[in-house]
Amino acid sequence: MRSVVGEPVVQIRGLVKRYGAKAAVNGLDLAFRAGTVSALLGPNGAGKTTTIETCEGYRRPDEGTVRVLGLDPVTDAARLRPRIGVMLQSGGVYSGARAHEMLRHMAALHANPLDVRALIER
Repeated sequence: MRSVVGEPVVQIRGLVKRYGAKAAVNGLDLAFRAGTVSALLGPNGAGKTTTIETCEGYRRPDEGTVRVLGLDPVTDAARLRPRIGVMLQSGGVYSGARAHEMLRHMAALHANPLDVRALIER
């Protein structure tokens, strides 16, 4: 599935995400087009991380819709995740993880990973 030229690769409409009585995101509308560089800026608690995690499918919107590459990040997660790249906020390798565990984990996140056994032997 390719995005149509001019169509947003990320489309957020009316996104609301609450944690208890607190609305971390309240009615957000955004669109990101292919080939552009975009940034979410704001103070702590503005909902930046919640918005990105919703686009990745790690958070379910309380209201509104989110589409990434035309897919719903929650219901289409298995099809979407191999097509996107994600860098965790903290970055780096998981504490205490062995090299082969990290290679297997990272390979599982990609649609066409390299052969993990061959990488380990190398």
